[in-house]
Amino acid sequence: MLVLRDLQKQYTKFRLGYLWTLLEPLGMSIVLWFVFSVLLGARALGLQPYLLFLSVAILPWWWFTKGIAASTRVFRRAGGQLRISLLPTEIWVLRVLIVSMIEFLFSLPVIVVAMIVTRTWPGPLIVLFPVAVALQFVLMYGLSLLISAGCVVIPDLARIVRIVLRALFYLSPVLYSISNIPEAVRGLAALNPLVGVLGLYRIGFWPEEIEDAYGYAVSIGLSIVILAIGMIVFRRTEPRILKEA
Repeated sequence: MLVLRDLQKQYTKFRLGYLWTLLEPLGMSIVLWFVFSVLLGARALGLQPYLLFLSVAILPWWWFTKGIAASTRVFRRAGGQLRISLLPTEIWVLRVLIVSMIEFLFSLPVIVVAMIVTRTWPGPLIVLFPVAVALQFVLMYGLSLLISAGCVVIPDLARIVRIVLRALFYLSPVLYSISNIPEAVRGLAALNPLVGVLGLYRIGFWPEEIEDAYGYAVSIGLSIVILAIGMIVFRRTEPRILKEA
C-alpha cells in the first residue's frame, strides 16, 4: 500500500504522469547518442547501434541514481511516522527501492522503441536480463541500507553521495563498452559492481560484451558482501535512526 501510494504521488503531481518515466531516460539517451555518435563521431566508444547500446544501460543507471538518491533522504522524509510505525525500520528503505524499481520496469518500453528504430533484436542471452535486475536490486539494497543509516549519523553524506554518483557515471560502462576498458585495468574496473551488472543487461544484444568469469564473480560477490555489511551497519545504527527521526 505504501509503495502504491508513493507511485500515485509520483504520477499525479505532473501533468504528463507516467510519460515522464519514458521521456526522461529516452531524452537522455537521444542527447548522449547525438553528442557522442553524431557531433563527436566517436562510434568506437560503444557498440552499434549506439542508440540502443545507450538505452539498455541508461535505464538501469537511471534506476540506480534515483534509488540511491532517495535513500539519502528516506528517514528525513519519514519524520514522526517512523516512531509510531509498527513496520520494521528497513521497510522504509525497501519501500523507496521498490518504487524506483517499478519506475524502471515501467520505462522498459524505451528499449523496445530503440529496438524498433534501430531494427535490432535480442538473442538467447536476453534471458540474463532478469538476472541483472535481481543483482542490481541486491546491490542497491545493501548500498541503500548503508547510505540511509549513514545520512542519519553524518548529514553531509548526502552531498558526498551526489558527487560519487556523478563520478560513477563515467567510471561505469554506460557510455562505453566493457571492451573499451584497457586490459591492464580491467581487473581493477571489475571492482565496480556495476561493470558486471551492466554487462549482464547488454549481452542479450551484444554477446561480445560478455565479461570473463572473474568479472561477474566479483560483481556478484561484492553485491552480496555490500548487502551483508549494509544489514549489519543498519541494525547497529537503528536505535540512532529512531532517536533522530
